[in-house]
Amino acid sequence: MENERESYDDSWSIGLRNLNLVDSNHSPWIDGGFLQSKSPSEFYSISSTRIILSLKEMSSATGLQSVSLDAGCLRKEKARILKFRSQNGSTLSVRSSVASSPQSLQSSKMVTLKSESTVRVGVLGASGYTGSEIVRLLANHPHFCITLMTADRKAGQSIGSVFPHLITQELPNMVAIKDADFSNVDAVFCCLPHGTTQDIIKALPSRLKIVDLSADFRLRNTDEYEEWYGQPHRAPDLQKEAKYGLTETSREEIRSARLVANPGCYPTSTLLPLVPLLKAHLIELRNIIIDAKSGVSGAGRGAKEANLYTEIAEGIHSYGIAKHRHVPEIEQGLTDASNSKVTISFTPHLMPMSRGMQSTIYVEMASGVTIDDLHRQLKTSYQDEEFVVLLEKGAPPPHTRNVRGSNYCVMNVYQDRIPGRAIIVSVIDNLSTRDFYTSLCFLSAIFSSTDRGKKNGSSYDVNFLRRGYKV
Repeated sequence: MENERESYDDSWSIGLRNLNLVDSNHSPWIDGGFLQSKSPSEFYSISSTRIILSLKEMSSATGLQSVSLDAGCLRKEKARILKFRSQNGSTLSVRSSVASSPQSLQSSKMVTLKSESTVRVGVLGASGYTGSEIVRLLANHPHFCITLMTADRKAGQSIGSVFPHLITQELPNMVAIKDADFSNVDAVFCCLPHGTTQDIIKALPSRLKIVDLSADFRLRNTDEYEEWYGQPHRAPDLQKEAKYGLTETSREEIRSARLVANPGCYPTSTLLPLVPLLKAHLIELRNIIIDAKSGVSGAGRGAKEANLYTEIAEGIHSYGIAKHRHVPEIEQGLTDASNSKVTISFTPHLMPMSRGMQSTIYVEMASGVTIDDLHRQLKTSYQDEEFVVLLEKGAPPPHTRNVRGSNYCVMNVYQDRIPGRAIIVSVIDNLSTRDFYTSLCFLSAIFSSTDRGKKNGSSYDVNFLRRGYKV
């Protein structure tokens, strides 16, 4: 990437190979050739590009002092952050992300205007898989600005040194949690391992809004937490304050929450299809069998012998039979939906892939209920939800590769050969996009009355996530 700057008072030209940014006397606009899309489902590629911005007019008309443009993905050897400041103090930032191949080039069509309403976010545990995905997406979001990142074992390092695909992001270096300064933070994403979060969140300033992606605040019953996680709950008073639930089913409950417990991956893939059916009394509470399969990233980034390549490759295996820690979380959600105690049979399997999750669910339909009734109920329940997709009746089952790197849960329901029973297939990307989407919508609901997760909600949050940001 070559960079040339010519300064003429408040006007300059920046050459990025085929990408040209020119400050002029025009109103801000993007030339029609800025982005050339192959198809709605394919990535964008940077082509002959010309963006005309009038920082002079924008500064005088809106009072904004900075304009940020996402230049999308460039080849690794070409990527860098460009920032230019004019004589009057206005700043033009060009930010790009790293792409590993021309086929993965992506670009944003948005010119983002930063304002005082931006939510300042801290990411605790930024060096983990979930933390890095949260950082990757938040860094290019217009409504959130990362001002703090912690990682005890990586303290003092940049996020790009740990995850090279984030090398072009303009972000603060990571610090140890004990050295974290929360004075410039409005909300926190807590991406720390299970069992470590309770003490840390308990010590955070009470003014902060918190989304916890660990399991430490998911179970309302602290005795149940001790039974399944093998240690006493160290913040029982804070547990009473925590709100748990999926975005699609719990928006109203979390609008006034200070602490939100983000659902786990297996519960997400199972509760989304089952909750509407239980609420409508279309399936029986008994004999719910869940056969779930996950990519290795679901186990986290910590070094474990069981997760070594030679232990995982060229085979699959079950684990946590009858004792997986997500069982009480799933049962809690199903019990809430049905207002009756629900007990499930749940068996997870580890697959030789980095990310992706499929839950195959076997249910017994209520008397007189048909497959068409189940399909109709799911369609009605999620018709306004952007990121829950119900396939057409009779369509082939969804594949995990169809949702890789996306925020979607894709599902369908099928008639079993056994009369009166149905089979539901649900797929998500386990790693973090559902985590990020759920967390983003939680914060959006907390900081704004606008419902940003629905099809008729905030167009930017929907479009930001709809574009995929696939990896």
